[in-house]
Amino acid sequence: MYYAIKLFDVENSGPLRDQYRQPHLDYLKQFDDQTLFAGPFLTTDLATELGSYRLIEFPDRKAAEEHVANEPYLIGGAQKGAEIYDWSPSVPYNWRDCPRKEGNVQYLIEAIDKPDSAELRDSLRAEHEAFQKSVEDIYITRGPLLEQGSTQQIGSVMIIDVPDLEAAVDFWENEPFNTGGLFEKVGFYGWRFGRVMDRFKS
Repeated sequence: MYYAIKLFDVENSGPLRDQYRQPHLDYLKQFDDQTLFAGPFLTTDLATELGSYRLIEFPDRKAAEEHVANEPYLIGGAQKGAEIYDWSPSVPYNWRDCPRKEGNVQYLIEAIDKPDSAELRDSLRAEHEAFQKSVEDIYITRGPLLEQGSTQQIGSVMIIDVPDLEAAVDFWENEPFNTGGLFEKVGFYGWRFGRVMDRFKS
């Protein structure tokens, strides 16, 4: 089972992050084989890290929760407030082989459906899938968030690879699930490949 895991940075935790950065990187490296993507999410100007986001496989939710509990940033007080969602990837990429273009930047979008909106999601699906095909080359990854222990879709997560913020906003403003009013809450963030997973690291 895949999980979308979001951890929030504690405000003004820079010194703690520096202190625990190497243990954090060493910890993440232990999960290379089961990690699709991992890295910090940021303000849309890409200037300030807000937390960590990872899309990762575990046998069950208990294992995902243990993974979070043993995160050095969390133990050291640099991060807090984990959110864990069941997630299903819709494309086959991971951090090793995704269609990333050198010089581009990435944005992470996490959108939660309005309550009782399954019928609305279904009614927008054909238009949504047609739109996805038209912009297929910008997806690093994408897939639905799922109700815990179920196949019921309750949201969407995607990472896109674009030249700049303007292109990311244009993409989102034309996404049918978004324009169709499906979502109750949207997190629109900058995103960066984690240091141990940065294919274009100099």
